[in-house]
Amino acid sequence: MFKHGATPHILNFLSDNPDIDVSIRQLSRVVPMSERATREAVNALETNDLVQTYNQGNARRVHINRARLDKPEDPIRSIPQTEFQTPARVACRYIDDELNGVRGIILFGSVVRGTADRQSDIDLWVLVAEDHLQQRHEANKLATNLEELQIPPTIALADATEADFEANWKQIRAQLEADDQDWASAQRYSFEIIVETPESILSQSDRVEADQLFGQGITLLSSELLERVKMEILSDE
Repeated sequence: MFKHGATPHILNFLSDNPDIDVSIRQLSRVVPMSERATREAVNALETNDLVQTYNQGNARRVHINRARLDKPEDPIRSIPQTEFQTPARVACRYIDDELNGVRGIILFGSVVRGTADRQSDIDLWVLVAEDHLQQRHEANKLATNLEELQIPPTIALADATEADFEANWKQIRAQLEADDQDWASAQRYSFEIIVETPESILSQSDRVEADQLFGQGITLLSSELLERVKMEILSDE
C-alpha cells in the first residue's frame, strides 16, 4: 500500500484529525497529488483496515480506523526530531500565556517533515478567536522574545512531558527568563508564528496551502472551532 505516494499524507492527516470525516475530494486537497491518486491510496488503506469509508449521497467519505489508531496522547511526541520537542512545547506555553483567545496551534514546515537543522524556523500556525491585527502584532513580538531564550539542559530533556511543564510552568518560565543565565549547553531556536482568525483565513482560503498546513502539520492544540475551520477550507471548491 505504501507504493502509493499519497499514503503517508493521508495517514498523517487522518490520524492527526481522528474525529473528522472527509470526502475523497476534500482529502485530495491535503495530498500533493491528484484526486485519482488519493482514491487509489484510500482503496489500499481500506483493504488493509487502516481507514474506513462510507457513502453519503454521491460522496465517499473517509476517516481513520479509530480502533487501530496508535497515536501518542501528547501530540508533541509526534515531532520526529526529538530535539525540537521541548522548544515547541515551550512555545505553546508562551502562546497560551501571551495571546488571547487561542483556539488552535498547528506545527508545520521542516520540523514536522523531520528535515530541520539548527538554522530552521519552528513554524507555528495559531488560530485565535478574534482581534486579528493585535494578536498578530503580539505574536511577532513573542517570536522575537522566544528567540532570545536559552533553553537549559534541565528543560531541554527529550523526555520532558506536558505534565511536567503544566505542573512546573511558572518555575520553568522564571528560569528561562532569568538574567543570570549561564548554561554552557543552552540552546536558542528560531520561531515563526502565523496568527489567523476564522474570518481572516476563510477570506483567503483559496491561497491556503492545505497540504503543507493540514496534510503534513501536527495539531498541538485543537478545538471545535479549529476543526470547523479545517472543514470549511477543505470544502471550499
